[in-house]
Amino acid sequence: MKPLFLFVRPPRPKWPFNGPATSFWPPLAFASMAAMLRQHAPDWRVEILDAPAVEMGWCTLESEIRRRQPAVLAIGEEAVSCAECLRLARIGKAIGAKVIAGGCFFGHVGPQVLGTGLVDVVAHSEGENTIVELAHALREGTADALMNVAGISFRRDGEVVRTRARPLINNLDDLPMPAWDLLPMHRYGAESRNHPALGAIEASRGCFDACEFCVLWRQMGKFVTEQTRPYVRMKSVDRLREEIRIQTRDFGRRYLGWVDPCFNAHPRIPAELAEALLHDDIRVGQSAWVRADCLVRDAGSGALAMQVRGGLNELYVGVERPDGDGLKAVHKTTTIPIVREALRILAREHPHVFTLGTFIYGLPGDTAQTVRAIFRLSHELEMDHAFFIPLTPLPGTPFWRDELWDDTGESFRDFNFLPSASRPGARRDLEWALLFAAAFLWTPARVRTYWHAISGRNARKRRVSLRLTARSVWFAGHGMLRGLMTGNRAGMVFPRWYES
Repeated sequence: MKPLFLFVRPPRPKWPFNGPATSFWPPLAFASMAAMLRQHAPDWRVEILDAPAVEMGWCTLESEIRRRQPAVLAIGEEAVSCAECLRLARIGKAIGAKVIAGGCFFGHVGPQVLGTGLVDVVAHSEGENTIVELAHALREGTADALMNVAGISFRRDGEVVRTRARPLINNLDDLPMPAWDLLPMHRYGAESRNHPALGAIEASRGCFDACEFCVLWRQMGKFVTEQTRPYVRMKSVDRLREEIRIQTRDFGRRYLGWVDPCFNAHPRIPAELAEALLHDDIRVGQSAWVRADCLVRDAGSGALAMQVRGGLNELYVGVERPDGDGLKAVHKTTTIPIVREALRILAREHPHVFTLGTFIYGLPGDTAQTVRAIFRLSHELEMDHAFFIPLTPLPGTPFWRDELWDDTGESFRDFNFLPSASRPGARRDLEWALLFAAAFLWTPARVRTYWHAISGRNARKRRVSLRLTARSVWFAGHGMLRGLMTGNRAGMVFPRWYES
């Protein structure tokens, strides 16, 4: 029998603002790499085990891994789930599997994670071509074979070796269709009203901006003269059209979440795709992260109206800061006047589109007054909901320090983008200021925001707004207040099946 190459997403906590049906999106990176392996490494069996999607706890997962006996166990999660990945790696090592780790977290802490002895190889940057070469090298089983694989780190004679940087895949259309058949597609968004039959899809990789706090553009950027530079690559309309046909026709997906760091980077492709979907009579809801300046550009050209007609009904906009100095400090190039204009256009011309803005606090020099200014701005802007995200020292960003590494992974549970006094570098005065603003800072603009949320004509938008508001109130009272009073973590929710 062929050896098994097994991708695993382990049991993990869920973000408190997500419901059970949409807490775990399809792991698109696993599906894409699995498809490459099936096409170019036919001497391997390839499988994906997505434990959270099927509510599989640790007890069952360990039994399942021992039953399948993979030769290679592939892991890759965000920082917040480092502890789960290391726990999974221990299981893999116990059965004699080779453990490889990648993604936007492990790829930036290669020496540290290799030092745990739980991981054999760390993959850097995007993984499709790397995983194929690595699979061949692991079959050969020599250090010399690994040296010929670009874009990895491993230990050789006790020293960490990092191979040459891997060139990017410039034409994303060359990728095979993701191996959706290896995922429990029927489970994603199965009981969700707002995101029913959820699917994940990417139109592009990378971003043309270089925000200091963001690790995604670094993960997907171009390596030039020893530095990673912002770089955007787009799939063609024909390729995306076919992906959506397959997801909707063969897997019954009725809502698609675009995973692009910047869905509207290209001035034409999203609108041309929407026109193609309308021509094909494909009606599918969509959510996406977008840039405000590109929204204004697309509103002027008519592209935004076409995207909305094509199903785009939920937009996330990075506002970040109310002050120019703060925006410059994080290298955010979109200005507040542009954000105001973009959100005004959406509120007036596309009122059924749900809009959510993100704001960052915790920069050096921030005070309670800064937090109150951020909170006021969030309600002055014509949007439906706001998330307040503490500056998080993610590996790969300038805010990371090597002394933050933790071999157990437990300290990374605070890297959850949630207000918490236990987060590295957290300041309790900022957390208290945010909590007090939520409780007592009731400006006329805030009252109008809540009134529009409950009185809007669009039923879906009302449901999303009310559900997020209810979860925000619960988090502020149950999470933030308890955390500030007791010093405990405020954040992720462990599902009942976590250890089952």
